[in-house]
Amino acid sequence: MKKLIEREIGSLTFAANQTATLQLPRDFSLAKLHFRLIAQMDRTAVGGSVNRDLSGAQLIRRIEIRRNGRDVLKSIDFETLMRLNEKDYSAPAARTVSTTTWDSAPAGAEANTTFDLGAILDFAMQRSIRPNDTLLDCTARGRVSTLDLIITWGTGADCVSTGVITVDSCTLFVATTEYIDIDSKEDPYTPYADNKIYGVRKIITATNPKELIELGVGNFYRGFLIKTHVDGVQSNAVINTITLRSGTDVIKYRVGAALRNDMKSELALTTVATGYYWLELCKDGHLAKMLDTTNMSSLTLELDVTFSGTVCVTEVFPVEIVPAARRAA
Repeated sequence: MKKLIEREIGSLTFAANQTATLQLPRDFSLAKLHFRLIAQMDRTAVGGSVNRDLSGAQLIRRIEIRRNGRDVLKSIDFETLMRLNEKDYSAPAARTVSTTTWDSAPAGAEANTTFDLGAILDFAMQRSIRPNDTLLDCTARGRVSTLDLIITWGTGADCVSTGVITVDSCTLFVATTEYIDIDSKEDPYTPYADNKIYGVRKIITATNPKELIELGVGNFYRGFLIKTHVDGVQSNAVINTITLRSGTDVIKYRVGAALRNDMKSELALTTVATGYYWLELCKDGHLAKMLDTTNMSSLTLELDVTFSGTVCVTEVFPVEIVPAARRAA
C-alpha cells in the first residue's frame, strides 16, 4: 500500500554561470520533482536576433540528480525537459510570457518581461501500466545516504542568438510528489528500478549517411528523445533517417519526418516542437517489453544527416531503466 504526499521543498536563486545545490528529502519514495521557474529579463534591440527554443528556459543549462555523491540519475537541460513533458503528458509546455512581442519580435527591445515556466522530472515511469515499478526509494532501505538536486545556471544571452539580455531576477521553486511505502501482504515492498535520463551530444561536421552514436548496453531502454539544432536554433532539416541497431540486427529504421508524424498520433500532440524526435521502444506501456540490452555487445544509433549552418548538433537523451539488483552499493 502506498500513501501519496506532495510538498514544497525549497528554492534556488539565479547566479549566471554558477551551480546551486538543493538537498532533496530522503523520507519516502520519490515519484516526481515539480519545477517552477519565475524570471524577469530585459532585452536590447538587435537586428536579426532569433529566440532559442522556449526562450527563458535557457536560464537553466542543466538539471542533475545525484545519489550518494556519485550516481547521476538525471542529467537534462530545462528546455529539453519541458519538451519531454509535452510527450509524456500530451500537453503544451507550461510557459507564460508577459510581453507578447518577446516571441513575435525577438529583435526588438523589451523591458521587464516576466516568465513563468513549469516542468516535471519523473522518477515513476511515464505512460506505464505500472508506474510504481520505477520510483526512487530515497530511504536507507533504498541505500540512499545523500540525494542532491544540482542546477547549472546559464545566462540571459543563452535565450537569444544575438543581443544583450539582462536578468533582473530569477528563482527556481521545487516541489515533490512522493509515496509512503506501507508494507502489506497485498502490496509487499520490493526494490524499485531506476528511471534514468542523460544526454549524449554529437557535433556534426559534414553531410554523412552514417553518423554513429554508440550507446551503453547492460540495462533496459524505454526510448530515445532526439533533438537537432543549427547555430543554437532547433531544426527539422538535419535528420533524414534514424536507425537503431545492435550489430547487424536492425531494431528501428525510421524516416525522421514520418516519425514526427507518428508522434502526433501516438502521443496525441497537436504539434511537435521543431527539431524533436521520440523513438519509442515500449508502445503499450508494459515495461517488460522494453529493449533488453543485457545480452547485447553493442547498441548504435545511426543517423543519416544533412549538415547545415556553422554549428550543427544532434543530442540524444536515452530513457534507461536500471533494475534494482544492479544498483551500486
